[in-house]
Amino acid sequence: MRKAPPLAVLVLEGVAERRAAPPEATPLVRARKPNLDRLAAEGRVLSVRLIGDDRLAYGAAPLLAILGFDPTKTETARASYLGAMAGEPLASEECFVSADFLALFRGIVADPEPGPFRPAETEILLRAADGAMRRAGFRLLAGAGSRHVAIATRASVDPLVAPPVLMLGKAVADFGPRVAQHAFAHRLARDVLDSHEINEVRRDLGGNGADMVWLWGPGGTTLLHGHWDVPVSALGGDVLWRGICKAAGIPLRMPHARTQAGLGKKLAQALRGDGLCLVHAHRGTRDALLRNGRARAEGIADLDESVVAPVAKAVAQAGGRLLIVTDVARDTATGAPCADPVPALLWGAGIDAVAHRPFTEAGAAAAGDPLEPGHGLLAYVRHL
Repeated sequence: MRKAPPLAVLVLEGVAERRAAPPEATPLVRARKPNLDRLAAEGRVLSVRLIGDDRLAYGAAPLLAILGFDPTKTETARASYLGAMAGEPLASEECFVSADFLALFRGIVADPEPGPFRPAETEILLRAADGAMRRAGFRLLAGAGSRHVAIATRASVDPLVAPPVLMLGKAVADFGPRVAQHAFAHRLARDVLDSHEINEVRRDLGGNGADMVWLWGPGGTTLLHGHWDVPVSALGGDVLWRGICKAAGIPLRMPHARTQAGLGKKLAQALRGDGLCLVHAHRGTRDALLRNGRARAEGIADLDESVVAPVAKAVAQAGGRLLIVTDVARDTATGAPCADPVPALLWGAGIDAVAHRPFTEAGAAAAGDPLEPGHGLLAYVRHL
């Protein structure tokens, strides 16, 4: 039996728009992306519905589905996988809770994902918030950037608190927790961070600060039972991605690559020994992909040059196949993720071009009904 070609799966974070967006005006259409255009012309573009409910879009469910795990039967709380990266054990009555920095302006959420922060700034701000929030029974653990994780008893956490992305431009008081300890922790963190000298300096320089810690989305300890029949590895620096890979027992070859050459070299090395390599392309800055359409198009153009090009080159040199898929579609106005179908692209050894369609939302929709359930995508591609 002939050995299957190695497969690289490239996840492009948040580059698709929800279907309500005008199809001719989405950032994927407007972006200059010669590499994605070439791969789409030479391969197949299809549509896939990774998740079936908008409520699953805020956590780990889309990434879990891409890796072949059924989100309806798997822990999907983002906090669970941030906790896996932190490596802190839980007592029986405890849970992990997502703990995100928020930037506020007169009580309004000005930025649900402020930054970037220098590592030293993050460490100092976390230490200050942690010292205050322990009075409410919450202790903070470092994640990355504005996304971190806390540990608390389940009884002290309101599980229905909204994720920060739904709060942009709205009063933070409108989303207050109904559990007293949870609300107390928010107040303690806000009191210590609002006047912190790091935040004051950032504001004086025209930037956003980390004005409070928002606690949401509790989850427990989780282990994923891998289903790989070939050697597998992963690349990527996003803390949620790394936590999922750790929970699934997938070796991470590197946290991230600083250059095209570095990413291509690492992937080429992986494909020499691994039958499956999973690559996550985290957005460089939040402004690039979650703000206005023009900035998002520029961010996609950067991903096309700095990520897609070296990945495709490494796959071609290995005689392999490449699956490119975005994790979620996002609302044009708010950046909030949703459960709409997303485009996927299959290219490489043994894949013939079918009805040239662009790697866009409309191009994927033209391919027909979306593949679902989405967690079957990886198995579908591997058995072509």
